[in-house]
Amino acid sequence: MGRFMQINRRDTLKAFFGGAAATSLPLALPFPARAFPVNQAGGHQTFTLDNGLRTHFIANNSGYVTAALVLRSKEITHNGLAHLCEHTSCAGAAGNMSAAQVTALFKDCVQDSNATTEAGALRWFASFLPQYLPQVTDLLSAISLDQKFDLETVAAQQRVVREELYLDKYNPSLAAEQKFDRELFGKSHPYAKETLEEEIARCKIAPEKCAAELGAFADRTRLPGNMDLFVVGSIEPNALQDLVQKSFGRFARAEGPRLDIPRVDVTRAYKPLVEPSFELQRPMSELRIAWNTGVCNTGADARTLLALGSYLGTALFDELREKDGDTYTPDVSYEPDACSGVFRVAISSSKDPQKVEKKVFEVVDKMKSAIDAKELARLRDRIALKRCKEAGDNQALLDRLVDRTLEGCGVGDLAVDTVTPEEMMAAARKYMPSHREGYVRLALKGQ
Repeated sequence: MGRFMQINRRDTLKAFFGGAAATSLPLALPFPARAFPVNQAGGHQTFTLDNGLRTHFIANNSGYVTAALVLRSKEITHNGLAHLCEHTSCAGAAGNMSAAQVTALFKDCVQDSNATTEAGALRWFASFLPQYLPQVTDLLSAISLDQKFDLETVAAQQRVVREELYLDKYNPSLAAEQKFDRELFGKSHPYAKETLEEEIARCKIAPEKCAAELGAFADRTRLPGNMDLFVVGSIEPNALQDLVQKSFGRFARAEGPRLDIPRVDVTRAYKPLVEPSFELQRPMSELRIAWNTGVCNTGADARTLLALGSYLGTALFDELREKDGDTYTPDVSYEPDACSGVFRVAISSSKDPQKVEKKVFEVVDKMKSAIDAKELARLRDRIALKRCKEAGDNQALLDRLVDRTLEGCGVGDLAVDTVTPEEMMAAARKYMPSHREGYVRLALKGQ
């Protein structure tokens, strides 16, 4: 999720024995398996437990399973508690398993996994062989709804998280990136808000106090009604429903407010930044340009802007690399989500970054008056090929399903193949700035 200023952890989740885990939460009354309707829409199926947890799944013959569990709550912020809760969930006691059992037994069940924290959401991911679906379903329910916060694990993960945060604090390149994001999103927006020192401070408090705070945090966020489970792969639908009911249906219904991520303001002014690069030496520099169009993933023009981003990438490649030899490979993307639609351009070059910047917008200006229909056709073919490849990729299918469900639309749902040259030109005139107008520019200069 590279478009977020968020804390990510791509480490291994630890697992435990399959079977029902003991819980300190109130239990819901049992009811017969599959006593809930299954709805089918958009190529996937969905069912909802009585406690509010929603499961979305796609069954295929891939030979493996990819799953994601997403918990959304207004309580999940960057004050450090959610980040620590994520880490302890991957290493500590849960259900009726000790931390040692969780650590030892996971290796038998999950072959690839990670967990992330972002503003408003905790996410757990796992890929595994189909025979381990019962154990992994139990695992996800226990680590998300029945953590124990044993002192040994809390103390150990405080140390681990502190070291992770130090990587950011003492990263000389991060300060420039944070300035760039603050100018783009606004300093108070969750995508750019600085909370590093607050998080580090929480990692230094006594483990007993930290465990108590984590327990209180968990009590506020153990909300099955705020959870969505996504499963893609070699599964049998009826068996999946039984397993989800057994693992998650034991918990009583609970639901709470989700974090409302504010819309990002459209970038109206030119905001130039110059910072030293601690990775490049002279004469090299890196130029970064970004602006928010205000067109989110569900916007009417999102499909056109996605095509426009790909078209701009090709145009800059032809002009700056093939014609002028100013760069090796320019990188361009349009990144829409539920609250923003950001264009990003990144170019490394030995040339003066201000001259390269000017050339970028000379190319942009050309797009406002003419779009090559033949190149647009090639672009459609490239996107079609990419989507054909993703059609058999569990992770791509899962990502698209998550985006579609939680944000209203996935990038893969945008009908780029229907975009016309006339729409492209109109969008370029409306959403793409001119030189030194309406974008943030960061020049990272080699030392």
